[in-house]
Amino acid sequence: MKGSVFPRLVPWMLLWSISFLPAQETNRRYALVIGNSAYQHVDQLVNPANDAADIAAKLRSLGFQVDLRLNALNADMGRAIADYTRQLSVNNNNEGFFWYAGHGLQINGENYLLPVDIDAQDDVAVMYNSYPLNRLLLSLEQNARNKLNVVVLDACRDNPFRNLSGGRRGISRGLGTVEHPPQDLFIMFSTAPGTVAADGEQGKRNSPFAEAFLKYMDSTEILPVMASLVARETLQLTGGKQRPFQNGSIVSDIYYSLNPQTPSRTTSIPAPAPSQPAETLRLNTLSAQVPERPAPVPENFVRIAGGTFMMGSPGSEPGRDDDNEIQHRVNIGDFYLKAREVTVGEFREFVSASGYATTAETSGGGEVLNFRTNTWEIRADANWKNPRIEQRDNHPVVMVSWFDAVNYCNWLSAREGLSPAYVINGTRVSRNRNAQSGTAGYRLPTEAEWEYACRAGNSAAYTTGGALSAEQANYNGKLNSNNPNGLYRERTTPVGSFAPNAWGLYDMHGNVWEWCWDWNGDYPVGPLAQDPAGPELGTERINRGGAWSSSARSLRSAYRSFNTPVTNGNNLGFRIARSAE
Repeated sequence: MKGSVFPRLVPWMLLWSISFLPAQETNRRYALVIGNSAYQHVDQLVNPANDAADIAAKLRSLGFQVDLRLNALNADMGRAIADYTRQLSVNNNNEGFFWYAGHGLQINGENYLLPVDIDAQDDVAVMYNSYPLNRLLLSLEQNARNKLNVVVLDACRDNPFRNLSGGRRGISRGLGTVEHPPQDLFIMFSTAPGTVAADGEQGKRNSPFAEAFLKYMDSTEILPVMASLVARETLQLTGGKQRPFQNGSIVSDIYYSLNPQTPSRTTSIPAPAPSQPAETLRLNTLSAQVPERPAPVPENFVRIAGGTFMMGSPGSEPGRDDDNEIQHRVNIGDFYLKAREVTVGEFREFVSASGYATTAETSGGGEVLNFRTNTWEIRADANWKNPRIEQRDNHPVVMVSWFDAVNYCNWLSAREGLSPAYVINGTRVSRNRNAQSGTAGYRLPTEAEWEYACRAGNSAAYTTGGALSAEQANYNGKLNSNNPNGLYRERTTPVGSFAPNAWGLYDMHGNVWEWCWDWNGDYPVGPLAQDPAGPELGTERINRGGAWSSSARSLRSAYRSFNTPVTNGNNLGFRIARSAE
């Protein structure tokens, strides 16, 4: 087409076409906030609408684009959640925040959020006329597929169907824990599973939980620490009657904060000063300021600042081993500790890259728990790949001996160009203490480091206080003398499924026993032990923390267990440490 005028139109057409191209979506923060107070057929609630409006305003000030829905009907809730997940799906780096306040309950173990037009005569009708929490979680995992999601539920009010005339056999008050939350989803419930949250007093604008949450939303603390502060504030506001709890697992960004002005995503969490009472120490630790220029922290690790603490348990602690937990003062230097236990996926990468064969694979099998007889048995085909319990890549690896763990540490150190922490000659293993500053490789924590990190400034039996429920950690709840019918999962759970301690460490209580460096032996005698590493010789190595098969007593911070270094049960795993510069 010679002589065409098309070339003269190109600049104008190009500008026109560019103006209609969709803009490249940058990562955003989206929030959906629902507050249901004005129920039409069941008991109305005082504060959810106020709570939602105040939470929405605060989120906007923190940079979220907020969709606020007050007194939502069933159809409205469904549409709002669908729109919300669509927004999140535009960019996989988007961050989501979902808040629901209103009636919520369990039916046959499933959690449901109730719209204001709920009108049901039996539990089946309730299920079909409310919004299942699992549908939201599944939509976030499979449809949104975004970077990170926070779900907060102030939904455990008194059962609105307690006087239901029809069938209600499956209805339970409160909400229940989420067994398998998607990765990078943090869930916070306003109260413990199966219990009821306070709606708030007449004349007060917010529920106690919402009041506490609003107080700390400006905090630059990492999310698990911020949630711990909210939990403590809620307990104080309710006279100890309402204890919020956390559920879920943040993997890709462990240092996430609601406040975008967080000084650093590589937070170094300071230890408390030794001269103060234990409870004061914990409060100071949680509110500590992040240094302006913290030392770099290895990915997925927490820097533990050294300090002095009382190792062992007081004579008054229930379940104490009088001969094995004698209290003594210990001073610990700075070190790094992995926030989560080593996973199946991480261990598989080691085996694939190195060709390593574990103790169970080279010595005739591994030890598994026979659930019928409750005894441990050696099975020739049992190993880390076939532990006889359900495992996925995000579960802690099990059936690893102490030797397997130290070999993993040296492999990981070599892969990252660090000096191996161990000199390994067959079954003879010694510490390499000649590595220059900054090049020291990965290793197992010492027993003293492990207990110091587990306690996180807390002198109680558990980091949760004097008791620990099976909803707070993975252990055998049926072995609890106070509740012989308690929860027992009979397997590991994904790492990070439960709330971390005050220093951001997950599963320090339960899930799997964790190998430590030390030989088993008596604690050192003296006024102050400096970074003790156990006896020079021995026959068993220490493991700590309890496991999915353990009683609550074995999960206490001071509890000591030990096994020969070739032991490889399907409740044995490990986490790794590094010496700080």
